[in-house]
Amino acid sequence: MQQETTNCTAVPVPCVGGVARQVLSMLSSELRLIYPDMPPRALVRYLDEMQAALTQPNPKNITQLLGAMRRAGIRDADIADFYIPVVARRLGEAWVNDVMQFTQVTVGMANLHTMLRTLDSSWCMPERAPFGTMGEICIIVPQGVQHSLGASILAGQMRRAGYDVRLGTDLNLDEIARFVSSPATMGVMVSASLWEPLDFLRSVVKKVREGNPWAPILVGGNILERDCDLCAVIGADHATNDWQTALSFCAQRVGR
Repeated sequence: MQQETTNCTAVPVPCVGGVARQVLSMLSSELRLIYPDMPPRALVRYLDEMQAALTQPNPKNITQLLGAMRRAGIRDADIADFYIPVVARRLGEAWVNDVMQFTQVTVGMANLHTMLRTLDSSWCMPERAPFGTMGEICIIVPQGVQHSLGASILAGQMRRAGYDVRLGTDLNLDEIARFVSSPATMGVMVSASLWEPLDFLRSVVKKVREGNPWAPILVGGNILERDCDLCAVIGADHATNDWQTALSFCAQRVGR
């Protein structure tokens, strides 16, 4: 691990119980707007069922669970947007708080990736604007960073909005500049976890600048939980976990 050269510190992870209650409340509220005729308890119970099923090394669990959720009327897009991210966060917090074994968390995360790939392609197909007409975005998950699930979901959401998204996972520093070099790129998003060394992220941002000096650089992920001005520390232009805010920022910068 590289030596940190700033006073930027990580925020302690809150207890699982408190986070779980907040997540359940948020999930229930958002999904109730989408599925007003479905009982809230029915919407929320799939979180527990997903966590229980996906922490077992049985691929049939994924097929059975997806089938049950689809029969209940839940769209694949909402499974990707709401259920998979929440279960992923619950697994991570359970491991950090010694509620779940690392092997269970590893199996669960692998199965969440598989579940995302199993979804019907409609979850990441353009709904309003034709594919690519809204602009081109690059998403980078640097080499060695073990959290590509969120970046994959983000890419699908933006493709659904009509953007041409290039997702680069496990990119080493020498590959980054070439990956983002297209003049059509209107923004570069770097996905980073809370545990990434800031010196490393600064190097990633520097490589992006070398390959594409005109595109704004945005950083997202739970790295934003660090108690500091992250953009000032690593040299990014903006930090947010809201992809619509990120795209609006890119559009404003490119439109200048």
